[in-house]
Amino acid sequence: MGRFGSAEALAWLATVGTHADSVELKALLAPPAGAAAEALTGRRAPTWSVRQTYLLDTEVLDLLRAGVEVRLRRRARGRFDLAVSARRAGTVREQFVPRGARVEYDVVPGGVWQDIEVRREIDAALAAAVIAGSAKARDLLSATQCSWACGGGSEPVDDARLSELAVHGPLVVRRVKIGAAAPGLRRADLEHFRFPSGRELVELSTRCEPPEVAATVAGFEQLLAERDVVVAPQYCTKTAVWHDELAGRGRG
Repeated sequence: MGRFGSAEALAWLATVGTHADSVELKALLAPPAGAAAEALTGRRAPTWSVRQTYLLDTEVLDLLRAGVEVRLRRRARGRFDLAVSARRAGTVREQFVPRGARVEYDVVPGGVWQDIEVRREIDAALAAAVIAGSAKARDLLSATQCSWACGGGSEPVDDARLSELAVHGPLVVRRVKIGAAAPGLRRADLEHFRFPSGRELVELSTRCEPPEVAATVAGFEQLLAERDVVVAPQYCTKTAVWHDELAGRGRG
């Protein structure tokens, strides 16, 4: 069995999992991010793109506790988008999916989960007002996003709690694109996440369509084996780090 699961699990994704829009493979790398970027790109001091992500949740983290994450992202050229994501552990197919949602299976060392995301573009002026505290975060959510935020998690969240959303962050994200460096890979992305406390994660990822998952896993494994990078012994999601940050356990 490879780092990214059994042949049976990959076969499931390639057949039964074809209802999904994509599969994303992810692995955390040991820092520093700069050394990993040079090893993966073969270039000294490669250029990073930078964006900021804000988490929208109540002060007591009602949404995160229910397994829902609401992210406001500042993208290139001053654009913003908002995503409401709910995750399910394992390979689950039969469940409600909101209209217009994107379905993706995330495959990491030791785990698979389904991520159902409702995303939309946000007016830049309104997004800036919410970040500054002069507008309510709930005003950013569409009706579908409100419904998914309340009902998409492991337990329902009262709609009234959405009026109490606060802006947490920012999480600073730097990204380097890695060209197709192994058979089966179109490209990979190296991302360096810095949380408000200063905690960092370095993540390498690649996407494919479900029928391509076996070949992509082989190429991803080859990339990790051939470049001078060290895969972290355990995978930790960004959502888990957000939770620790806000619950006060990530500041010790």
